[in-house]
Amino acid sequence: MATENKYSSKVGIKGFTYAILNEDSKDGATYGEPKYIEWAQSIGIETEQEIIKAYGDNTVAEMVTSTGITTLTMGFHALPLSVKQELLGLEEEDGLTIQKSNVTAPNVAIALEQTKADGSSEMVGLTKGMFKLPGTEGATKEDTIEFQQEEIEGEFSARKFDDISQIMVEIPKDDAEDVKAKFMDKLFQTAVLP
Repeated sequence: MATENKYSSKVGIKGFTYAILNEDSKDGATYGEPKYIEWAQSIGIETEQEIIKAYGDNTVAEMVTSTGITTLTMGFHALPLSVKQELLGLEEEDGLTIQKSNVTAPNVAIALEQTKADGSSEMVGLTKGMFKLPGTEGATKEDTIEFQQEEIEGEFSARKFDDISQIMVEIPKDDAEDVKAKFMDKLFQTAVLP
């Protein structure tokens, strides 16, 4: 049975969720408890890919694609220090957030939902990656208040366990909970595997 194509523009994002990757081996992947971060404002996901050509007899004989890492850029209304500590590998000491000279961020998986004009949505998940330390920017307050956005960038690749790097699914306007649960189980490996 053919699936009907549905065309509806993306109009928003919500539900940015992450989980720390505890273990990734050929036998399976395990994650910590998924955590929701409020106030996501913007997203950019870009995967490196190159088409490589082999030539012969003065023409293209064969083509293959080479896929690299996926870069995720997220903008937030605000990103609490406690979240930065966990995502970036920063330390907390006596109520202070400490960045040491050698910081190693943990591997994480992320999920988010892109809402559409017709009430449906599309979920996107990246299975394994690290975030990089963001820069710090600011501006003085002038006659009118202008909110400033915080950005964070990460690089993602495939899990060793199943070679999956990205998962996507369309979520219908109605009865979406089963589809969302299936997506989250696959991404965060919460279902019991046979």
